[in-house]
Amino acid sequence: MNNVLAIIWDFDGTLVDTRQKNLNVTRRIIEQITQKKAVTFPVLSSLENYISATFKATNWRELYTCKFGLTNHQTYLAGKLWTEYQLQDNTPTKLFPGVHDVLLQLKNIPHGIVSQNSYSNILKLLNEYGLEDLFKAIIGYEEVDIIRQKPEPDGLLACIDKLCNSSDGNIFYIGDHETDIVCAARANKVLQLKNSGLKISSIAAHYGVVDDISDWNSKPDFTAEKVEDIIEFITLRKKSMNV
Repeated sequence: MNNVLAIIWDFDGTLVDTRQKNLNVTRRIIEQITQKKAVTFPVLSSLENYISATFKATNWRELYTCKFGLTNHQTYLAGKLWTEYQLQDNTPTKLFPGVHDVLLQLKNIPHGIVSQNSYSNILKLLNEYGLEDLFKAIIGYEEVDIIRQKPEPDGLLACIDKLCNSSDGNIFYIGDHETDIVCAARANKVLQLKNSGLKISSIAAHYGVVDDISDWNSKPDFTAEKVEDIIEFITLRKKSMNV
């Protein structure tokens, strides 16, 4: 797959189904910060409500400030608790069907992760599935300034720097949230301003927890209805480059 330099993944909702785990951790964090029972917040009353709120929010900071009324300082403290509470929580998580096989089929291409989850938690879960060696770069929320989280492109650009020695080629970023698509578009703008030969193509992960992306204002370059579609899209893009 010439000219395909890297494949970069979001984590939650793209590689792994962490919905219940993240809800449980968020409940603990909000109770710790606000000293209120989690059930007093409608967003935390059910998994369905939590999922709906996360997809409406641009990122976790917006979720915490708008839905729970946290101040900027409280949100900062909440972020500091995330890794600790994630590592303490034993809620089972699963890879989405087909992810393992697709990663193995594409193992000759460098893989990375850019996520708003914590580096330590991502690495722990990858270790559980024996996938840690496939990912050459992991950018969690700790590696990016709190005000420069997705959809700002800083994390994605940092991951690209770690993965790509070449200055000319194609990179694919896969995510389940509109924020991921916006992040890829903003990263492309930065690369264009630098007259870089790198180009990022965005792939919406529609195979996991996302029901509908028709209302997204930012559209992906490709939508994967099943994980295996990712291989097809990368192959088609490679062929078009060689025509």
